[in-house]
Amino acid sequence: MLIHYCTDQTTTAATLLEKAIYQAQIAQSGQMQNVLIQFDHTQYYSPDQPLIALLALIHIKLDACAIPVMEGSIFVFTPEHLSALQSMPDSYQAIRDYCQLHSLPWLFMSDPWCLAPVYIPKPWGKEIWYTGIEVRGQAGVQAEGGNIPLPWLLELMSTQTGLVEKHQPILLKVLDPLADEVYGDLYFELHEEKQEVYVVTHVDPQAWPNGTGAIQLGFAAQKRQHYQTTEEFKRAYLAAVKEYELVRRLLDNRLDEKKIAHGVSPSQPVAASELISWINELSQADESKVLITKEAELRRVMNSFVADYPLTVGDVVTVPRLVPHALQHGVRVIEFQTPVYERKILSFAQKVLTQSHWDTEDALRLADMDFARLQPPERLNNDPQMLIERIVNFEDFEVLRIQLNGNYLLTRNDYSIIMIVQGALSLSAADKITFYEAGQALLIPAAKLNWSVSSSAPCIFLVASPH
Repeated sequence: MLIHYCTDQTTTAATLLEKAIYQAQIAQSGQMQNVLIQFDHTQYYSPDQPLIALLALIHIKLDACAIPVMEGSIFVFTPEHLSALQSMPDSYQAIRDYCQLHSLPWLFMSDPWCLAPVYIPKPWGKEIWYTGIEVRGQAGVQAEGGNIPLPWLLELMSTQTGLVEKHQPILLKVLDPLADEVYGDLYFELHEEKQEVYVVTHVDPQAWPNGTGAIQLGFAAQKRQHYQTTEEFKRAYLAAVKEYELVRRLLDNRLDEKKIAHGVSPSQPVAASELISWINELSQADESKVLITKEAELRRVMNSFVADYPLTVGDVVTVPRLVPHALQHGVRVIEFQTPVYERKILSFAQKVLTQSHWDTEDALRLADMDFARLQPPERLNNDPQMLIERIVNFEDFEVLRIQLNGNYLLTRNDYSIIMIVQGALSLSAADKITFYEAGQALLIPAAKLNWSVSSSAPCIFLVASPH
């Protein structure tokens, strides 16, 4: 019979897993343990934070160095699952067969977790979340026979990741804006808590024929020279934003009428191609044509206060707190950021669907007005087979960019997140080896194993680790 553990008000799933690991380590025979852990998971990322009852079916064995190695499944609790598992033989093959029979995912939990992203539509394009955990979507971990939701796994294995309950890993996502010059531009916003770093992976040739895109970042130094004080500059910028916002809302009201006429709620997004088509229809009427022309002119004036930085593939952009920024259309980036959701919007060339107002005045009171330049990556080694650069070193996490044609030993006391940018690589530890390609992302739990990263051809990958 399987050993059955059940959480209570004082005992977490992670504590029970550690107890099972300890029992496996002191076992006198077989050096393995099959356990069933029953726990309630608080869906803290959903409204009202409902509970969901889960079962974790775990096989624990010790490798040749007496290091515990885990594999198993996590799935929704049912009385039928519990009854069947409690009555089955206590063997590895029996629990594997049960999961396969019932289409339950099976994961090698001590190995790197290959992340299963979720795709989040945005007015300006889409975001691809690799470690995102929010009401709008939760990333997963790829397993045999399906995916396991990332928050379930993080709760069970919080000791292995170093993340206590409800604490989220460094947020990894891809920003993929549309190529349209207006509708592909992101919000011009700043953050009070969140820090971000972007790595440019693609510049759309239709949007930027010369291969150089852009980001709005901070305020234009030349424009500031026209004003005697920073406060005078802020007042002029705020006046430009307010004038633009008034016209923007008038135009958005007419686009909302188009939405309603097509059976779409004004609060719902529509494709940029649909918006462009409606703008073309509106421009046939003289009154609307004047409004559309005025919107473009006032947007140009408003943006003249903002600094633009050129971006090409491979460039790195560090966005500290309180620095206003807006990635521009057609520039795709990998982003690592503090896992919090907060922002203050200064302006946007579309209707903001997630809130009814802009935060321009509050944001200007907080804004870092003296942000001057992008910081180049810091080179950490001098090896012809491997270039290691620290591309950001925030107080809560750092990110390395590694260009590899050979071997690299990944040693960490905490979890790490790897994003493969170019080429392919393998990870190996003890007798285990796995292969990954560009576009895949991994979360490596903290463990006693050191993972060797290898490539037989030049590759580039990013490694994010918490401080």
